[in-house]
Amino acid sequence: MANYPIKRCAGPLLAWLALLCLPLAEAAQIEGLYQAKVPVKSQSRDERLEVYPAALAQVVVKLSGDRGVPERPELSGLMRNAVALVQQFQYQELPSANQALLEEGYKRLLVARFDGRAITQALIEANVPLWGGTRPEVLLWLAIEDRETRYLLGAKASAELESHLDEQAARRGLPLLLPLLDLDDRRRLAFADVWGDFHHNVMLASARYGADVVLVGRLVRTAEGTWQTRWSLHYAAASNTPSDYWQGEANSQREALAIGIDGAADHIARRYAQLYSADSADSVALRVTNVSDMTGYARAMNYLESLDIVTAVEVVRVRADEVLFRVAIRGDARGLEQSIRLGGTLAQNVGSDPSPADELSAARAFVYQLLP
Repeated sequence: MANYPIKRCAGPLLAWLALLCLPLAEAAQIEGLYQAKVPVKSQSRDERLEVYPAALAQVVVKLSGDRGVPERPELSGLMRNAVALVQQFQYQELPSANQALLEEGYKRLLVARFDGRAITQALIEANVPLWGGTRPEVLLWLAIEDRETRYLLGAKASAELESHLDEQAARRGLPLLLPLLDLDDRRRLAFADVWGDFHHNVMLASARYGADVVLVGRLVRTAEGTWQTRWSLHYAAASNTPSDYWQGEANSQREALAIGIDGAADHIARRYAQLYSADSADSVALRVTNVSDMTGYARAMNYLESLDIVTAVEVVRVRADEVLFRVAIRGDARGLEQSIRLGGTLAQNVGSDPSPADELSAARAFVYQLLP
């Protein structure tokens, strides 16, 4: 079964090896979008049938980026049909870090994979925007105050925190990246910078990771044992875009982390989810330069075909070091531009207007260059 754990470079190897992992952040191709994990107390058929709707709801939220979608009246038929949509299932041991669930009698995780084509079609017919599988990696800076202890969360997180973050990130299909917290990071950023969410210092420290999105969190354990949280989301490539802010209170650290991950996924999905329908289908001319050989040609072609928004790619012309593509998309050109920007394979030529594309009648071609 596919999983997408938090990305880390730090480990038991020599410190200089960590530098080989930089730059770390670029868009990630998420696997397991049609898969969900739910805790169960047994392997009985009755309990399995009982939790399938919850597992399907998790998949629907992951695909749409909207936690309210499973409750939509127009999707009631889909949700009632959860059992028929299951393609395979298996059980996994519940991680020991989930102590609260273990104390409640849960012993395993039911891992269920659903019919992705049927679910996607139902969401399109219900006019639900879809968040594709190519998603920006999110660099997480987290400052924690636990009674008398204050620390930043890094790539060497405790097993319990690591398990909670893995669980929450996988539940929302959000690729997370933790900082190394090496000497370089500590020279650039102090605990107080993250605690106070000093935007300038945080973004300077984040630059070495090439992160598209930076999530900053603050967790405080109160005298009563609850957790107060405050979060903000910053977009590296859009300095003129206002940051997103939210907060909350939770009874456990696991629930506190969920507030941050849910909020981040909600806000990012609103920016990138696209409304697909037969009426919104379009065709875009795309001129790709810096294609010097067959390897580059294949890389550009394969990349375009891998995008969720793309339904077909046709080569119109090959000339010198450039290729003109006709790209059929489900959505609009803005959605295609967003998807391409995330991938780190093509870069739009800054300041260039769409060029004439006489092979495509009156159409004009967006100009991109193939990155090394």
